[in-house]
Amino acid sequence: MKRPLIIFFSCFLNWIYSQTCGCLKKPELKSLISCKPTIFKNKAEIFWEYNCNSSWITFQNGKKEKKIFKLEKELIEFSGRLGYINWTEYENSFLIENSIISGCCQPLEYILYSKKTGEKLAELGTAVFKNDLGKHPYTLTMQRGDEVLFTNLNNNKSCGIKVPWKKIEYTLKNSDKFYAEELFENVQLKNGFLSMQLKYKDSKNSKWKKEIITFNTIKCYK
Repeated sequence: MKRPLIIFFSCFLNWIYSQTCGCLKKPELKSLISCKPTIFKNKAEIFWEYNCNSSWITFQNGKKEKKIFKLEKELIEFSGRLGYINWTEYENSFLIENSIISGCCQPLEYILYSKKTGEKLAELGTAVFKNDLGKHPYTLTMQRGDEVLFTNLNNNKSCGIKVPWKKIEYTLKNSDKFYAEELFENVQLKNGFLSMQLKYKDSKNSKWKKEIITFNTIKCYK
């Protein structure tokens, strides 16, 4: 019984001491940055590391190890609040939530990475909606004004949904909304058909109107 325990603790200590996680000059960073790894179902790991000069996120799968994000010395205190702030595992990938600013209220960016290699697969754009429920997780993002991008998070395939950009542009100029992403609501996916509401204004003093946008997502599941 002793031998398996020795092997276990030896592996555990090797992992602990292979990480760079501390700065004697700034002990307060320990409460701000957790170096605890997220272990994916394929045994790949992702975790924060830091020293006194920078903080970074490391992806590791077996012997393959790479930095996927870094904050320089003057921004270490913003780790977990600026740039890559969260990640979620999916079938073949993991999705990064990227915060352009620290604080409120600019939409997050979604960035997709391979769970096997740690390579960046796609910059999906700014977040409109994310669904993690059920067997068909997906995101809706904006990359350009006249299109919302639907991404199937099981196979990483994306499909564009045309949206009325002139209505969106006019609404942003004549309302208290700053971002187009705020104008979409009531997103639903049923039997492969996506529907969402776009709220817009015809004039500065007009009441809010709603337009339903529908899209057949079947081609994104093939």
